[in-house]
Amino acid sequence: MIKVYQTYIIKSYSKIFSFVFLSFFSLIIILNIFEEISYFKNTQSNLITPFLLTFLNAPSVIYETFPFIFLISVQFFFIRLLDKEELDIFKKISLSNFKIISILSFFSFILSIIIIIVFYNLSSNLKFMYLDIKNKYSKDNKYLAIVTENGLWIKDEIDKKIYIINSSEIKDNFLIDNFITVFNENYEVIKNLQSKKIDIKDKQWIVYNAKIYSNN
Repeated sequence: MIKVYQTYIIKSYSKIFSFVFLSFFSLIIILNIFEEISYFKNTQSNLITPFLLTFLNAPSVIYETFPFIFLISVQFFFIRLLDKEELDIFKKISLSNFKIISILSFFSFILSIIIIIVFYNLSSNLKFMYLDIKNKYSKDNKYLAIVTENGLWIKDEIDKKIYIINSSEIKDNFLIDNFITVFNENYEVIKNLQSKKIDIKDKQWIVYNAKIYSNN
């Protein structure tokens, strides 16, 4: 059974983690909303569209910041313990700093598993919705390329197949650290392709050392 002090530590850390998460999320919303408004200023979209797209894109952005959220939350947690002199109380019941860190590490590990399984899938689905809506306002209805905190995202349709391409960066004529997902018209996955480098100098791309995943 979970002891009283373990419950207290987990609840206190959870509150701080939630506060830090909401702070990061709010900051991402504020920064992204200006980018979306700038993108749609010359389009016929309504006022709600930039805000909708900001909320759809925010989860995928904040997913990349979770390591910092965990780190900052732990720091604030120990600052709180020092300010309230709760560390001295824990020491009186023979609770060492190592024991506290062990509890936080185990809880953070469980929380990170939940984030990877649940939050990542949710953010990915919202990202696809984000790209699909934004694509409707692009000059080419079948093509969309945007740069976010997650790198370069490209959506294209070729021969009735939909391609979603994510690259971490561009160096000269190369896309670096790439993951390509190919869908049919119903957004059912046909195959995935992973490559460290893609040459995009010509219209026909050259993919180096590709790993192709299909049929599970």
